[in-house]
Amino acid sequence: MNAYKNYQYARDSAWKILRDCKADRLPVDVLQVCKELDIRVLSYEDGKTIIERHKFQRFTKRTDGFTLVLYEQPIIFYNSACTKERIRFTIAHELGHIVLGHVEWNRPTIINREPSAHDNPRETAANQFAARLLAPACVLWALDVHKAEDIAQLCDISLPAALFRAQRMAELYRRQRFLTSPLEQEVYAQFKPFINQEV
Repeated sequence: MNAYKNYQYARDSAWKILRDCKADRLPVDVLQVCKELDIRVLSYEDGKTIIERHKFQRFTKRTDGFTLVLYEQPIIFYNSACTKERIRFTIAHELGHIVLGHVEWNRPTIINREPSAHDNPRETAANQFAARLLAPACVLWALDVHKAEDIAQLCDISLPAALFRAQRMAELYRRQRFLTSPLEQEVYAQFKPFINQEV
């Protein structure tokens, strides 16, 4: 898949998850989304027994989170020492790896950090998914949100993640590319009561 196709797939997958899990307000409850999708989410401490049994302790020392698929059950692990905003993005990022088909049986995802222009295509796609899940463009547009600081506060994500989102939003505002997809229109309709309450 080329870069734009990867982006479209990540974007559309985030919209489908928002729609199917009936998310209708910001900040999006990422733990509820995972619950709806039957994906376990454990801190490194709560998942210590599983991590040790499968000898993946080394990943807890150098990542904010990773995902394992064990016996066909995906499990997202995260570092509870991170800020709550970072944890939310980490969980959404790992959910992206699952939804986008990046996770293999008994092989963890091992890169998880703030978004970077130098990420490999899978990491870029997982970050794009996470940003679109936690900060849907149509909702930010409807609320006329532009600044990274406002995105961070409204969506309960870290400032680096919000800066990543704000850069893409600036391009969407410039091109006025909102509500062009039936999927995005469904997400917008779902969030409309929240939008009306906030404006």
